[in-house]
Amino acid sequence: MLKYKPIYWFVMNPFIKKVLKTKYSNEDVEMIVRNAKVEYKKLLNKADDIGTKNPMASNLYFCLLFFSFMQGSEGKITVEDLKEIMRITLSDPALLKLMGKKDYNNPKDLKKFKELMHKNSDWAELHRGEYPETWKFNFDDSHQDGVYYYFTKCPIAKFFKDNNLEEITPIFCELDHLTIKVRKAKLYRDKTLAKGDDMCDFWIVGDKVKNPK
Repeated sequence: MLKYKPIYWFVMNPFIKKVLKTKYSNEDVEMIVRNAKVEYKKLLNKADDIGTKNPMASNLYFCLLFFSFMQGSEGKITVEDLKEIMRITLSDPALLKLMGKKDYNNPKDLKKFKELMHKNSDWAELHRGEYPETWKFNFDDSHQDGVYYYFTKCPIAKFFKDNNLEEITPIFCELDHLTIKVRKAKLYRDKTLAKGDDMCDFWIVGDKVKNPK
């Protein structure tokens, strides 16, 4: 079980609700939001505990939070609807400002991101005994441009597989593309655990880089 932390709900709910109001009636929006909060806690109860202090935990929290709105919609939010809701939500200027603007065309921002990923990996390995299902990082500096790493273990993919919801997982693989795009970068990817591959790879390059190597 992953402990419920209200901060994720309180931060994201207003932004998601704002998008819902453009697509559904007020009555439906209130129903979806009410049900989503209940579903969110249920989903967290089913998730592996990867540590609330895990620097990567927000990824699992946010994925399950978005999914809870689909689960609580009584069929009104389809897979395609959820993709669109996530795209619009994550493009909201107010949310981007809250998250802190990053530009991975800027070498300093890209370097900070790389250092952050290494710190996240160090945390995961230090706490592997306590939280065995957290992400398993692997790094490769063979690319000249950008940052490259891959996961051989992902609690998001595992959650949906464990709960017979594997068809949903690719939505959240697309979430990677969305979150990287708002940082003025592109994600180049060949494999995902969601497709049954042995890894999820991330090659992240500033979007101004032509023909990355």
